[in-house]
Amino acid sequence: MNKSLTRIHLGMVVFYSLLVALACVIHLEGDKASDMGVLILAAFFGTPLLLHYLAMRGVRAGKRWGRNLSRVLGALMLFAVPIGTILGAFILMRTGKVDWQQSAP
Repeated sequence: MNKSLTRIHLGMVVFYSLLVALACVIHLEGDKASDMGVLILAAFFGTPLLLHYLAMRGVRAGKRWGRNLSRVLGALMLFAVPIGTILGAFILMRTGKVDWQQSAP
């Protein structure tokens, strides 16, 4: 269900996972990065990672909360010019009544 929206959220999960991994690698390679700084970066990038993962699971199952979470994430992504704006608009289009596939009761 909702394959294109699921793929967008999966892509965002991969993107944020790479950012968290990069922060960890930078910390392990150099002595100058503080532990607290890396934890802050991991939390900063880990939060949207978790939210996109949850949205992906909800969208794949056709759940109403997945649709609502996708709308919130899409609206927030509109402020990330230019690519986030495009992805956010796409997410908002795919959560409309015409494109949304509800799960079977």
